[in-house]
Amino acid sequence: MGHTGDKQPLPWEMRVRVAYHVAQALDYCSMKNRKIYHDLNAYRILFDEMDQRANNSSKQGVIIEQEHYSSEEEVQSAACKYCHKIYLCDSRTHGTSNLNYHLTRCAKKPLIVSDDPTQTTLTFPNVEGSGLVSTSSKLNLQACRRALSIFVILDEQPFKVVEGEGFKFMLRTLLPQFTIPSRRTVARNNFQLFMEEKVRLKAFFKSDCNRVALTTDCWTSIQNLNYLTLTAHFVDNDWNYQKRIISSTVIPNHKGDTVGKKIEEVLKDWGIRNVSTITVDNASSNDVVVAFLKKKINNMDGLMGDGEHFHMRCAAHILNLVVTDGLKEKKLAISSIRNVVRFVKSSPHMATKFRECVQLAGIFCKKLLSLDISTHWNSTYLMLEAAEKFQVAFGKLEVEESSYKDFFGEVSPPTSYDWDIARAFATFLKLFYEATRVFSSSQHKSIHAAFHQLSTIYCELQNAFLNLNTIFASVAEDMLAKYDKYWGNIANINKMLYFGVIFYPQYKLKYVEWCFQDMYATKSEVAIELITLIKEDLTKMYKWYKKVHDKKNNLPQPTPMVVDSASHDETSIAVAHNSQMARIQAFEDHLKEKDSIDQQNELEGYYSSKCVKMSENFDILAWWKCNVTQYPILSLIAKDILAIPVSTVASESAFSTGGRVIETFRSSLKPKMDEALICTQNWLKPSLTCFKDLNLSEDVDISEEIIKGKIICVSFNCLNFLIYLCVHNIV
Repeated sequence: MGHTGDKQPLPWEMRVRVAYHVAQALDYCSMKNRKIYHDLNAYRILFDEMDQRANNSSKQGVIIEQEHYSSEEEVQSAACKYCHKIYLCDSRTHGTSNLNYHLTRCAKKPLIVSDDPTQTTLTFPNVEGSGLVSTSSKLNLQACRRALSIFVILDEQPFKVVEGEGFKFMLRTLLPQFTIPSRRTVARNNFQLFMEEKVRLKAFFKSDCNRVALTTDCWTSIQNLNYLTLTAHFVDNDWNYQKRIISSTVIPNHKGDTVGKKIEEVLKDWGIRNVSTITVDNASSNDVVVAFLKKKINNMDGLMGDGEHFHMRCAAHILNLVVTDGLKEKKLAISSIRNVVRFVKSSPHMATKFRECVQLAGIFCKKLLSLDISTHWNSTYLMLEAAEKFQVAFGKLEVEESSYKDFFGEVSPPTSYDWDIARAFATFLKLFYEATRVFSSSQHKSIHAAFHQLSTIYCELQNAFLNLNTIFASVAEDMLAKYDKYWGNIANINKMLYFGVIFYPQYKLKYVEWCFQDMYATKSEVAIELITLIKEDLTKMYKWYKKVHDKKNNLPQPTPMVVDSASHDETSIAVAHNSQMARIQAFEDHLKEKDSIDQQNELEGYYSSKCVKMSENFDILAWWKCNVTQYPILSLIAKDILAIPVSTVASESAFSTGGRVIETFRSSLKPKMDEALICTQNWLKPSLTCFKDLNLSEDVDISEEIIKGKIICVSFNCLNFLIYLCVHNIV
């Protein structure tokens, strides 16, 4: 834009980009109550309207600082390419000092570095939803190296990414002043970042965490090494749910004693003493782990109460056992659906033919067919849920494709009855699929929603079992037997699953009582017994927390006055004074006793108070944060209970990260470096941004629309700005 002579029109892509950035700047100024320059004629220079003084310049002349100035021959002057200010540059009378001085002060020169270290520049948002931010104009090499380490860790890049030609070209273009470090330096910086973040997290545990709930699981890497992952869950002092992987270390074997000793070692390293529960799957070795840790933590006086609820069995794993037992002999009923999906996926030709049939049938469903895995019932549900929507397309495929019937041989293609059975199975399995998703939530608290799923599943299984006219009667019978083994016996189930919904102000104990009446309609004595046991256990826990709370907040008792010797008058005065002090002390004791009575009634008061009005946007942690003063002891219990996970998915999800970090081309990484990469990624994610779940189908749709030219990305402000320019004949 700083050239002279014949001007070339700006491409429309550049116009849109400039207008968008100007609109962003106007929004920022408006939000910050900054003065806005309303004279849009100043923006003519951005749209082919050169400054009149620059337009009068000649094409010929002496070139002075050609990179930054355009020269004029007649008067030997030069125009700044950025602000278009004219300077005389005759070498005999003026020289070029004024030009060089102007370059250090030109406000429109890009990437100008100020001498003032406190001077910042505005940059456009790099995180969705954020506004303009201020950054330092000085090059900070330490910050650049840290950013490079974060890039490698968060995006799971190999250390040799810094040696790639494309990466080098990108950094040379974006930041020429930055010297790209070697991969050894990057590895060293990554481990140093891990150590720094570990120190910060240890301090956070000490200051903002009173008690943690643990989840653990083991896996075997591509290196054929046994890894143990340990995750800590807690609610911090600001009532935010937190989850941190505190170990992903190698162990010699999966035996219970080995796992227990390693977890004890990790807890000591982190200085964690108070543990509410540990969630594990149903492997027999985990019973040894739980017994070992319960004994060790009890010695440190770190159990919640007497540790009765310390062992939490993975609800997702139990539910998988329940469904698998019920379906192990019933998969023949959906075998025809599986065969027709296998036929479509047998070759690219069949897949293309099927897409044509989908278009002929007028089906606009964007779901993709998937073939199930015989040992994974959830994959069977996903297969049926997608396939039944294409029944008409499969019918047309039978007519269009001659090899369709030959593929099935003696077994006929699916009939209308088979499709009805498939729909019924999909509806039946959806209940368990949704429950598994609730149990498997690792980014949010889940214990308060667990009892909802358990009670619903029990009632649905009872209805299916009693309905002898359906094919699910025998299925429900097998499932109920497995359900009762883990969740039907009050002695086996962890009562924290009940406490979670009781501490949800929209439901409380009233909801549990109502559910038991529905679940055990024909066994009212069972419902009464369950409610009595739950209230007794919760009262016992409340008394334990009250004792700890009173001990922590107890004030020292005033010492009585002692008079060794005094005159009669002095003695009389002292007696009167002591009598007055005694009355004051008695009044203080009365207040303490009254407060104690009020605190004893805190749990009963919570039971009897009205439930909070139902709302989809209700935040349980925010409610307890606002009611700490009303329920000082119950809020402590709620903080510890609501942090408890009901499944081991949080630790199992680390296996996916570990599998990507320790992949085929990185199998030589040392276990310590593996742990550094896995843990640091988990620690950095909550503090940097909210990572969205991958939606590949949505990405495919967006790509197709972009290719077809259906998407035009112009913001509302940018559009208004363009309209304004057009109305005022600026563009």
